[in-house]
Amino acid sequence: MNIKLTIKLFLIFTIIGLQACVKKDPVSTLAQVLLVPLSPNATAVDFSIDNNIVATGVGYSTTTGTIRYTLPYYSIVPKGATTIAYKANGFEVVRAAITKDMKDEDVFSTFLIDSAAKAKAVIVVDNLDEPNPGKVKIRFFNFAPNAPALDVTIMGATTKLFTARAFNDQDNNKDLQAFIEIDPGTYTFVFTNATTGAMVYTTNAQVLLVDRIYTLAVRGFVGGIGTQAIGAWVYPNKP
Repeated sequence: MNIKLTIKLFLIFTIIGLQACVKKDPVSTLAQVLLVPLSPNATAVDFSIDNNIVATGVGYSTTTGTIRYTLPYYSIVPKGATTIAYKANGFEVVRAAITKDMKDEDVFSTFLIDSAAKAKAVIVVDNLDEPNPGKVKIRFFNFAPNAPALDVTIMGATTKLFTARAFNDQDNNKDLQAFIEIDPGTYTFVFTNATTGAMVYTTNAQVLLVDRIYTLAVRGFVGGIGTQAIGAWVYPNKP
């Protein structure tokens, strides 16, 4: 055999053998989780993911009325039995916690809800798939502990966006975690008693931008005073 050809073949097989032996680093994967303190009369909390503190001293908003939440999603390495806890600020006392299996690219929102004496953590799936072109995705949660079941409409319209939404009802009915689609625009949302039609709360004007995704919730106590008064919470899941 030609000596040059023999050398070339030797080098080729050597390279192939080396490539077969090289171990590639695994592709890094991430899940995302949002933490929101919405217990109206609870003190400030620390956010903990698998006992690692990711934020400290986060309290229920002192702003009355309608607020926009700005804290980010936290990225974590997905694994089974991930525990999200809301701890008393500066202490290891757990106010409430929830455990969830998290897979690559999963996105969740968690909330600390109910009164401080009955505080619980709940988790919802965030489907952040793009809305249809030219549309906005939005969903609604009733997180006011003593509120009646609520209907949600847009001021000036009669069509109900959400109907008879009871406190924390999405926890037992996963379909209620889903988003609906509406046109972009500036809207004032009206929350009314689903039984009597009485107005419970009206948000201030909210700008919903095209191709974005939002969560809307009622918070506080019906009949509450000051920062604990009934109000609304808005979060741009996809800003």
